[in-house]
Amino acid sequence: MADRLIQVIAGKDDIGTITKCFEDLPEEHWYCMPAGDGDRQAVIAALDKVDLQDVLDAISEAMQGREGWTLHALPTEASLPEVDEEEEERVAQAESANAREEIYNDIRAGTALTVDYLIMTGLATVVAAIGLLQDQVAVVIGAMVIAPLLGPILAFAFATTIGTVPLMLIALRALGAGLLVAIVAGVALAYIVPFNGESSLLDYTGELSLMTVALPLASGAAAALMVAGGQTSGLVGVMVAAALLPPLAAFGLLFGNGNYVQALRAFATVIINIAAINLATQGVFWLKGIRPRKWEGENYATSIRISLGSSVLVVLVLAGAAIAADQGWAWFG
Repeated sequence: MADRLIQVIAGKDDIGTITKCFEDLPEEHWYCMPAGDGDRQAVIAALDKVDLQDVLDAISEAMQGREGWTLHALPTEASLPEVDEEEEERVAQAESANAREEIYNDIRAGTALTVDYLIMTGLATVVAAIGLLQDQVAVVIGAMVIAPLLGPILAFAFATTIGTVPLMLIALRALGAGLLVAIVAGVALAYIVPFNGESSLLDYTGELSLMTVALPLASGAAAALMVAGGQTSGLVGVMVAAALLPPLAAFGLLFGNGNYVQALRAFATVIINIAAINLATQGVFWLKGIRPRKWEGENYATSIRISLGSSVLVVLVLAGAAIAADQGWAWFG
């Protein structure tokens, strides 16, 4: 079943260039039609998700530098007549990711630095902090579902995978602002609601071990698989599994109450989570075949290797620190 429908509108002089990009498709899967008055025409094509990226890349390369053309891709719910079993099996076994343009649109929507984003982060931190103070696990889980911090991390990993610097900067700005709001909310709540720091959940959140690295690695990989496949509805469960917000709320509470050593350990957990999620997400995007459009070039290949290598190095260093803390080294408190 063709699960993508694309429409390209361009001038008559460019239609021939565009239709060459559909030569590998069956003739019954695409056609040209007038797009209105004037010399513009439209090309409509139905194709499978596994073929979409190649077609988009071919059109983008063929039309590079030209103006006055647009392309839109839409998912389809059903198509007739039914395709044969061999074609269905080919598509099913391909297990390819959505086109990078589709993933970009999904990720970019969750990275905007808006007032709503900041308010949601602050409210989620307050909810998580109250849950920590009262040892209510259900409340903490609810706060993790509310918090939008996973979006910028996924966006940064995707941006480093395809080499999009503007998206990297946007993701870093949104993540930094979110972390700052969460810390301020936690510290403010610590002054409003004093506590003795003996909450069992607070004590757990500040505990470092190798599991502190393993959990976000698994969560980040799951998140990347869902985003790459367009299954963003499942990200709610990943937000809970990633456990970004509890240690962040704990840091604010502990820091506000003067428990600086515990606060530092809680913040270290936050940094480890972010680094591990980023590494796992980058790795899955790479394995799913997501590349820059001109990834064959040596410069792109080198930048991807450097990006992945840097992420691996950071996580290894942080994992070593977590293991050292788990063994009780004095300089980790």
